[in-house]
Amino acid sequence: MPHEKFIFLYETGPLGYLVSTRKALRILLTYKMRDSRFQRLLANGACALLALIGAGACGFSLLPTFWAAGVFAPGMCLSSMLLWLGAGDLFLQFALEDERFFEIATRNNALTVFEDEEQLLPQPACIALARRSRS
Repeated sequence: MPHEKFIFLYETGPLGYLVSTRKALRILLTYKMRDSRFQRLLANGACALLALIGAGACGFSLLPTFWAAGVFAPGMCLSSMLLWLGAGDLFLQFALEDERFFEIATRNNALTVFEDEEQLLPQPACIALARRSRS
């Protein structure tokens, strides 16, 4: 899909996206390392990781292992999920802004864009209007 069509469909119709975050992070590290938004994402991820490691070290020394592991493991999963989602969202923003980046992303199969053919669910205002028209 060409970048112009992608932008047009993004603004007017429903699109679906598949982002391979592993490939997206590799491309972001290669091409967008100097961008302040990506540096902020990496800094936030590193700070969260260091805070969790520090809290885990204190927790394992002060609390029973079962309690500490019960808090530490979900915290690490939540932190990695937020970094994962943030990288995918930032990757999509870069693809919308830059045609060259969009071409690189689609050529490397890091971004797949498709038109969403499913019908949207009716909105509450449409349902109320349909009920009024029946009566």
